[in-house]
Amino acid sequence: MSNQFLISTIKMINRHGVPMSYNSVVVGAYDVNTGSVTDTSTTYSLIMYPKQIKFSPYNFPDLVGKEGVIFYLANNSLAFTPKLSDTIVYNSGKYIVQSIQSHSALGQVVLYKIVATKG
Repeated sequence: MSNQFLISTIKMINRHGVPMSYNSVVVGAYDVNTGSVTDTSTTYSLIMYPKQIKFSPYNFPDLVGKEGVIFYLANNSLAFTPKLSDTIVYNSGKYIVQSIQSHSALGQVVLYKIVATKG
């Protein structure tokens, strides 16, 4: 059984989206020998729809004064789940994920709304 909401979401984001790089960061374990934590990063090439946002005290009070973008990402057989501190490369800028909302339809996540700030 196919989810028509997911099919429609994928179709619209592929039509209006932009190719970007998404870096999924996995926090590593503490290495006693070096005295540091080694993080592992995996880069994925994805199509996401970006929307510029102006932060205000009403929508994101902790992000006022920062440059930000909302990225819409279809759940098109993703090999990862978006999480905080991941990074997105868009227009030669690096954006750090600050907030993630998932939207479901028919019992399946079809869309991620990712708020990221330039950093």
